Amino acid sequence: MFIYNIDNINLMTHQASFINSLIPWQSEKVYFDADNYYQELLFEIENAKKTIEIECYIFELDTLGNKFINTLIQAAERKLSIRISIDGYGSLSWNLDIIEKLNSSGIEVKVFHPLPWRISLYKGVKAATGWFEKLLYLTSRVNKRNHRKLFVIDNNSAWSGSLNISRSHLSQLSHGANWLDCGVNVSGTVVTYLVDNFNEVWQRKLTYHPDYFQLPFRSNNNPILRRQKNNELIKLITKCQSRIWIINAYLAPSKRILRALKQARKRGVDVKLLISRRTDVIFFPLVSTTYYQQLLAVDIKIYEYNEQIIHAKTMLLDNLLLVGSSNLNHRSFLHDLELDFIMTKQTSINTTEAKFRQLVDKSEVVTVKRFESIVWSKKVLGQLLWKLRYWL
Repeated sequence: MFIYNIDNINLMTHQASFINSLIPWQSEKVYFDADNYYQELLFEIENAKKTIEIECYIFELDTLGNKFINTLIQAAERKLSIRISIDGYGSLSWNLDIIEKLNSSGIEVKVFHPLPWRISLYKGVKAATGWFEKLLYLTSRVNKRNHRKLFVIDNNSAWSGSLNISRSHLSQLSHGANWLDCGVNVSGTVVTYLVDNFNEVWQRKLTYHPDYFQLPFRSNNNPILRRQKNNELIKLITKCQSRIWIINAYLAPSKRILRALKQARKRGVDVKLLISRRTDVIFFPLVSTTYYQQLLAVDIKIYEYNEQIIHAKTMLLDNLLLVGSSNLNHRSFLHDLELDFIMTKQTSINTTEAKFRQLVDKSEVVTVKRFESIVWSKKVLGQLLWKLRYWL
């Protein structure tokens, strides 16, 4: 039973104050159905009137990717301003030919940190002048990727979450790999701040927005914002008083996150972690198991889901929902550019809560006995990989 003492009232007041300080989205919608997400996003692109901004870690040139490209070219023919930013590692299939094809249609394309040996993609690198300087610059940043997923239509509607442009996310009925993702669509005047945020990455500018803490999204485009984003998440976890329900693809949290989760459980908070038994990064479940023993020791519930590859990144913190691109690993906290949306409408909370319960019912609870049954060779390999967690 939850007892309302002075400390608990303070915790509740903190989250209420946090939510009330945010500029709210005019509308929110949460998607756990990738087919529906893409269908409605494409419909918005087809009906866009002025501008489209796209930022995508993985933009595959498969059937889904080509459908997006054709739809964007048609939008460019309607004289829309269109900008696409892709990551130099995540979107390896892109080359100069496809970029020039889009450029000739009036679509601007930039590649974030192209791999050093892909000299033909150096054009958008503004941090250095000559090709040799650019080579040195990109080599030093090969581990820093743009992992964000953002689609902004006409400065008023934004789409984000864990979905890249890749057939992997589609259902089997749509000839996809049926990954489990979570996407969001939001609208309202506050979306214009997302365009400003997009421009910061597009132009490689280090800026600080005075209204940052009032915005219903969090990014880590620069060292200051990265530190603030990480610290704020720790504080939100620390102030939770009823539940912390997490769905995430990759479990390898920082020491501070791990400590905050353990302390929350000791306070009586219901801490549940829903992760994937198999992932697209084949070795990552071995890394995740290295955290099981200390999590189970404080009675944090861990659920392994095996019906689909989990790629969603969501956190239910009491009555607050975070959805975005951030994984629960060191890459997201220390290296990659990420973008997470803060959702506060009850419909968003209810949709995610219902999906979480549904997935838990279909998952296997990790127990001490289950952990001890893992063969020693996998445990050893997991510990060896854990030592590389800073880069994972």
